[in-house]
Amino acid sequence: MVDIDLVNLRFDGRRLVRREPAAPTLLLIGLPPQHVLEEIPQQPEGTTAPIGMTKAFTSGASQLVFSVPPEVDSLELSLDSLLDWERLVPMTVPVVQPGTSHTGLPGSIVEFPTRLFLTYDEPVNWTCPPEPHTADGRTGLWHALLSSERGGDALLRALRRAEERAPVPVDVPLTAANLEDLVTLTSRTELIDAAGAPIVLPSAPLRAEQFIATPMGASAHLHGAWEKVSGGAATQLTSIRRNKPDLAAYDHITGLGRDQFVRVVTRGFLSTGHPALLVREVKRLFVADRDGGVVAHLRREDRIIVREPEVRYGENTGFAHQGREMPFSTLRITDRVTPLLNNSDWSVGDSDHAQPEAPKGFWVELEGGERDHRFTVVATDHEGRKVSFTTPLVFVPASRADKWEELHELYSASETGVRERVRRPLDGQVMAMAKPPADAPGSTSHAVGKLQFEMEQKTDTGDHPLAGTLVVSGGDVRVPALEPFTRKAGDVPVKFNDTYRDQGMAAHPARAYLDLVDTVGLQFAADKVGGLARPNAAVKTITSQAGVVPDVFGNDPTAEIKNALDAAKLLGFIDLGPLLGSIEKQQLDRLKQLGDQEIQALLDDAAGTIPAPVLRVRDLADGAGRELRYVWKTKLAAPKPGEQPFPLDVSRTVLTLDARTVVSKDAGQKTSIEGRLRDVALEIADVVRVEIADLRFKAAPGNKPDVSASGLEMKFLGDLRFVDTLRSALPADAFGSGAFVDVQPSGIRTGYALALPAIGIGVFSLTNVSLKAELAIPFDADKAIAFRFSVSERHRPFNVTVSLFGGGGHLSVLVDAEKGIREVEGAIQFGGGAALNLGVASGGVTIMAGVQFEVKDNLVKVGGYLRCNGFLNVLGIVTVSVEFYLELTYEKQGNVSVVRGRGTLTVSVKIAFFSKSVSLGLERSFPGAPGDPTFVDCFDKETHWEDYCLAFEGDP
Repeated sequence: MVDIDLVNLRFDGRRLVRREPAAPTLLLIGLPPQHVLEEIPQQPEGTTAPIGMTKAFTSGASQLVFSVPPEVDSLELSLDSLLDWERLVPMTVPVVQPGTSHTGLPGSIVEFPTRLFLTYDEPVNWTCPPEPHTADGRTGLWHALLSSERGGDALLRALRRAEERAPVPVDVPLTAANLEDLVTLTSRTELIDAAGAPIVLPSAPLRAEQFIATPMGASAHLHGAWEKVSGGAATQLTSIRRNKPDLAAYDHITGLGRDQFVRVVTRGFLSTGHPALLVREVKRLFVADRDGGVVAHLRREDRIIVREPEVRYGENTGFAHQGREMPFSTLRITDRVTPLLNNSDWSVGDSDHAQPEAPKGFWVELEGGERDHRFTVVATDHEGRKVSFTTPLVFVPASRADKWEELHELYSASETGVRERVRRPLDGQVMAMAKPPADAPGSTSHAVGKLQFEMEQKTDTGDHPLAGTLVVSGGDVRVPALEPFTRKAGDVPVKFNDTYRDQGMAAHPARAYLDLVDTVGLQFAADKVGGLARPNAAVKTITSQAGVVPDVFGNDPTAEIKNALDAAKLLGFIDLGPLLGSIEKQQLDRLKQLGDQEIQALLDDAAGTIPAPVLRVRDLADGAGRELRYVWKTKLAAPKPGEQPFPLDVSRTVLTLDARTVVSKDAGQKTSIEGRLRDVALEIADVVRVEIADLRFKAAPGNKPDVSASGLEMKFLGDLRFVDTLRSALPADAFGSGAFVDVQPSGIRTGYALALPAIGIGVFSLTNVSLKAELAIPFDADKAIAFRFSVSERHRPFNVTVSLFGGGGHLSVLVDAEKGIREVEGAIQFGGGAALNLGVASGGVTIMAGVQFEVKDNLVKVGGYLRCNGFLNVLGIVTVSVEFYLELTYEKQGNVSVVRGRGTLTVSVKIAFFSKSVSLGLERSFPGAPGDPTFVDCFDKETHWEDYCLAFEGDP
């Protein structure tokens, strides 16, 4: 039951006396194991019965050391005398400070609980009954009661934990990290950091309200509570490779060495930064087994207690962007205590490391499955407005608070279920997404559908307990300014503007704070723009000053404008993006100052410009509706080679657009647009150069579009330069008042058509000559601008006569900006004739020849002919006429070409009242490139060739 060893005592025949009077005289009492460490079995959902067998581990033996005081000369050699410890002095293990050595005397060491060695922190007394107590036929168990020397609670301290033993592989009430914390907080050993400085820790002993040692184990009630480790002590502990203690409180109740109740309270933080406590309670439950008996097992219950319900945010609180990424000034958690937690995923067993690690952070899940506990949070925005929502949170032990990688991994979007955990619904509550300017209260408020949270690494400076700060990366919000003008109604996904996050709202020219995740296009119908330019605004940035605008305020404003105007077209077919010149940031600074008067002044000023599109959304007077105004006046720059399908001269071009859309309850949506394009020139297919001095367009609701053009001039290039020679015969204002401009729903058609008067000089005669030039600008972006020039027409050719010879012809060319030359058609014919009358006989002869050609789409056709006629009349009785016709044509359509020849000879004879005509004809055709598929076209070399070759194999 109890082992007793004597030091410096001998038996003189009657009593135990000292061997050496000056030497220490000790009694060493060996006690059996005082604690049994039991496994906490996993509980099936909805039951309390244990599953199968559970594991248990006993502690090692304990040793009590007593010193015989000098006034006691001798001891009786009896059990009662040796167990009378009240007259002896209990010996403790002295605190060994740095620079001192141990006295060498043994001290009392009690292993309780298992793997933790305790000793006294102040003088104590042990009280043992002289003999067992007997009552009602039952004899009490021998025991020894520990108490303070002054009576009351005994104070204990932990010396060390049993590192040399094998680790415990199951879930137990106290982890190795808990035991290590007890040693750090109670040992009273002064620690020195790596630099030689003392480490100040909140050390306090354990209080033993009851500790009774028995042969079957101790019946004890221990309690301890400690302040948090503050200052630089945590860093000092890390320098000597010791863990920062998380332990805040500890209670332990046992009966005869078996655990009845264990409470371990560890410090930590919720991922919002709220200080919290993880309370682990292990209780012994008594349940009936299948055989009708009673089985006692341990059950573990975990809860989290929020110590400080409210946390404040702002500058110097650890945020990388001075708190701009957190739209709340405070977060208050109303849950003070959580329900029972699911502890199966994050509980840890023992560790054989010299410094065991505390468990990592974990998502707070409720008992009974993977179901998050949603903390109720009341948040205060930057305007003092309160909103509430629920959210799952992570609990991080205090000793793991500086582990950024662990915290980042928990909030990583790749983790299962994290995406739903970090997207929290606010169900339309109105809040300020950013702190509004002093002169524009409420300008940053939105009805919020959801908020998107993420974990961002904390800066080196700032008062925040965790290595990461929980921030709002975006969300789904209502943007009322857009809803009347786009199909996207309701919540739209947003994120914080980069300039706002990095530098603040004042650094942005338009005071932006949010960006739309998906750019929203505000499109004006093409038929309302007149082909001048499509003012389709791709808006992205939400500002407190200018509403929702295109994102032209980034690091490269020119690129941003080009992206915003990705679908914009000039004259219905020219990409507008490549024509934009570079824009300096300082040019954008004045945009936030532009009011309606300043905008109109710049539109009226010939030299004034508005460098970037300005979008304004305003409420009309008396609540009549809302107006969206899109204004832009910019100079264009020469495109780079290859950016446009044809040469374009925009060196002096100015483009002006002013579009307004009014949405009202009574009149619906009405759009009016004014546009102007000055000093632009383009060359089409190296055939013609078109110069436009001023092109204006205006469309108002209920009115026909009004288009006017002035200074329109066309100059021929290349092989058609000779046409300019003909133009010299035209009046000087042929392209002024003589030009025409026709506006149709399909586009603008402009040009001229003029017939020349007959010209006769001697034997020369030129008649029926007309010139026509036409430019078509379609409103439909799928169609290209087209130009057609013609000299006379097929159905009305010009005629030329010189003496006995004559002829005629026509020519027309159609080109567009997309395909170049689309159609070329022309013909020329010539010939002569002679007649002779001798009275008795008369006759005549004519010869005509001609060439015609046609190029249209994929058809090419070239042909020539020769026609000869002759007749002879004798006395009006006999008439003989002969006609010879020969024709040769070449046609090619696609890959098929053919040459055709045709000849006819017709002889007619008329005698008095009898006539006879005979015709002889011959026609031949010669194919060119064959149209049938070739052998190669019919075979797939990879799949057919081998089969083809095998078909010819055979026996020799």
